[in-house]
Amino acid sequence: MSVYKKKNPKTGKLSKKWWIDYRFNGRRIREPISTSKREAEKVLHQRLHSINENKHPILRKRKNKKIKFVDFSEKHIKEHAKPTKKSYKCDMSRLRNLIPYFGDLYLHEIESYHIVEYRKQRLQEKAANRKNLTNPGTVNREVGLLRSMINLASEWFDLELKPIKYEMAKEEPKERILTEQEIRRLIENSEAPLRHIILVALNTGMRKREILNLEWDQVNLEEGFIRIEAERSKNRKIRVIPLNNSMKEVFYKLHYVRNGSQYVFENPKTGKSFVCINRRWRSLLKDLGIKGFRFHDLRHTFATYALLKKGGDLVSLQATLGHADISTTARYTKALLEGQRKLVNSFEVPESESNIIELAG
Repeated sequence: MSVYKKKNPKTGKLSKKWWIDYRFNGRRIREPISTSKREAEKVLHQRLHSINENKHPILRKRKNKKIKFVDFSEKHIKEHAKPTKKSYKCDMSRLRNLIPYFGDLYLHEIESYHIVEYRKQRLQEKAANRKNLTNPGTVNREVGLLRSMINLASEWFDLELKPIKYEMAKEEPKERILTEQEIRRLIENSEAPLRHIILVALNTGMRKREILNLEWDQVNLEEGFIRIEAERSKNRKIRVIPLNNSMKEVFYKLHYVRNGSQYVFENPKTGKSFVCINRRWRSLLKDLGIKGFRFHDLRHTFATYALLKKGGDLVSLQATLGHADISTTARYTKALLEGQRKLVNSFEVPESESNIIELAG
């Protein structure tokens, strides 16, 4: 073990860089480090320490070759997704598309160009059970899962994996905001419990899963708010949502007929919360002729009307919706801006005097 400068056999001059010399698993290893001797000594000390800790870079490379993406996918679902994510079934669904492409690759073999090819291939495929091609947003979420899994594997197994860099596929805006007339039709033509579920979404901006899993111990009728604990929240943060008068009335009505139920919206067949309301929801939209609208758009409708109609502010809206980043909330200002644009376009004062006369006349 030593720190030294290498001598050039032709010129007899010493190299500018300091080298380190040590043994590992019976092999002699020499590495050029730095023009600073102190830095070279520091790295040598780190290398010897990594050998004692069984974390030497050579070992990392050996580890890399032993972990295939398909094998880690199973471990990811079992040991990470299921215990920590309410949306683990989404991970399982996305992996069904990722594994056929990446399954046989070792984690350390996955590079950015694989992502480019995968994205190109997926965007040319038809979406499951649909006639249209796969949505770019779907592909973005699949690639996002892949990247987070690689980061997790690197952390769990101390692997030196290549960073995944990619451009997001361009998504077409999906948000669809209900008109006031559509809102009224939706409420008047739906039956309980779907009608009450829709009302909660429109009056609070809560996510569908948060509403379906809502328990009575989260609803404070005396103080008038819903409390979503960190473990029940998407971003793992506590959230308090005030109830307006309409919501208080709905919850008092539901509380009166709860019959000791733990859940606000209990499935009478199972005695537990509703798992899925898609069939009733889609049937309602079809009957009313409301197209291009998802349940999640009720949340967007709440946010847009809260800003556009009621003069709400972004910070309060962020807290109510539970956005980790206010930039996510800020997208609703587009609706506000559109309203402002219509306003200023409704009255114009042109520069030309003749145009002014025409305007006045």
